[in-house]
Amino acid sequence: MTEGVTTVTSNQSTVTEAGDTVLARQSAESLGGRVGFDEPAVAELGIVAVELATNVLNHAASGEITIAHISDDDREGIRIESFDAGPGIDDVDAAFADGVSTAGSLGSGLGAVNRLMDQVTVSAPGEPDYGTHVVADRWLRTEIDPSQPCPLDFGAASRPISHGEPNGDSFTITQWDDKALVGVIDGLGHGVDAHEAALAAKQYVERHYDASMATLFEGTERACRGTRGVVMALARFDWKEESITYGSVGNIRHKTHGPADLSVVQRRGVLGSNGPEPVVKTTPWDTGATLIMFSDGLTSHWSWSDHDDLLAEPASVIASGLLDRLGKDHDDATVLVVAERTDREGGADSP
Repeated sequence: MTEGVTTVTSNQSTVTEAGDTVLARQSAESLGGRVGFDEPAVAELGIVAVELATNVLNHAASGEITIAHISDDDREGIRIESFDAGPGIDDVDAAFADGVSTAGSLGSGLGAVNRLMDQVTVSAPGEPDYGTHVVADRWLRTEIDPSQPCPLDFGAASRPISHGEPNGDSFTITQWDDKALVGVIDGLGHGVDAHEAALAAKQYVERHYDASMATLFEGTERACRGTRGVVMALARFDWKEESITYGSVGNIRHKTHGPADLSVVQRRGVLGSNGPEPVVKTTPWDTGATLIMFSDGLTSHWSWSDHDDLLAEPASVIASGLLDRLGKDHDDATVLVVAERTDREGGADSP
């Protein structure tokens, strides 16, 4: 459960029959609207309330749902909390996999909760009659005008193992305020199953881009349950603070060029299959440096001296050039580049 969160108002109700799920949805939607969530978000809060109430009925026949307006410093949000005194969930992580259910339902409930909420905590020790306690928080996003133009240029190139095949690799680039989150994702193997795993991870990350690095990896671990799993590396840039936060699980590699010091020890593991906690490092970042992130479909042993003709090019050209030159024939491959932006007012090409 998130520390430092205070409850402003709350409404608790019992869940003993199907009609109570409707009341839970109405309560979540009503409070979400009053707190300030937009119409699509209000509808999603209603979905979460229904899923948690239904989970109570399916696993314990009765329990409680609490809908609360919460606050954490300058953030406002909604907490949807369920508790039952049933037998509990034997494998909490597996319950987040779409299609997994011990009660004969479609089993998408906790998977949907994980996708739609910012932070989800489940307590189910497996003791007889202890039950399951789920706490799901979602925060309002506050729009903040950037304090300065983005000094970075982003580009990526990706291709499947062969033309016409689903791509088991993916990447993400999201920019907001004075920050950006980029990442490379590689589904295990290749083909349809790898593509589905990478897509599940990408969708989770892009929906929760402003969450902490630990939350992004924890949520991706749950989102990829029931898939082949993925390896993933993410980098969050904050040009106001002149910093980078880098997190990874698995064999996504990176190289830097220029005034950069980003040494991160790789941690073996797969998200979606009891993946380990990510290796996370925050360090200063000079916008004159270049970061390359790439999947194992790219040859790992290469030197900048062999490709220095690309360094003056835009990030997208660097990515495409490295993919063409270094991509392996027997695997999906992805290259993502973050470099200094040179076309902005006052940028590197300006007088």
